[in-house]
Amino acid sequence: MLKKPTLVALAFACSTPAIAQQSAHVHGFVSINLAIDDEELQIEFVSPAESIVGFEYEPSTATERKAVADAIALLRNPAKLFVLPAGAGCELHEVEAERHVEDDHEEHAEHEEDEHAKHGEDGEDEHAHENSGAGESHSEFHAHYHFDCKNTVIETIELRLFETWPRIEEVRVQALTPRGQVGDNIGASDPVIRLQ
Repeated sequence: MLKKPTLVALAFACSTPAIAQQSAHVHGFVSINLAIDDEELQIEFVSPAESIVGFEYEPSTATERKAVADAIALLRNPAKLFVLPAGAGCELHEVEAERHVEDDHEEHAEHEEDEHAKHGEDGEDEHAHENSGAGESHSEFHAHYHFDCKNTVIETIELRLFETWPRIEEVRVQALTPRGQVGDNIGASDPVIRLQ
């Protein structure tokens, strides 16, 4: 039988690449990777920056820098984003949150050329806002939460992401629990992760 740290580490090692591919640059979609084992709950959150602050380029104004700082502050406070069952007795042990910039200028430039070819020079390009700032980079917000819980028979986790960041349209969830694997797409009309 796998020991606690090994199972949680394995869950993240196996699931994180898939989540990164699913969420890469799809505005409005965020991903949550979740692992539960024994007395440990870990949650990983990945979102395109546009879904949270409305832009992906490097912030250049005081307003943009404040938006990024505010987003990271919120991500550092999981109680405002996730409602864990009181009976689980979970206490936050560790949290990490950051804005991550991807260095993919060439790939993005090729994508923009393809989009302009599709829409024409005068067409409405849904990605035009990404060029409104300096540079053509993509950025994401990453957060990782580690909870110690008295009871990890957790059936549901309520999400407050949709009310916090209205640009989020869907949350893609992958979870590994002692009862098995769970995958789901969650919308604002029913913002609950069900782990049954």
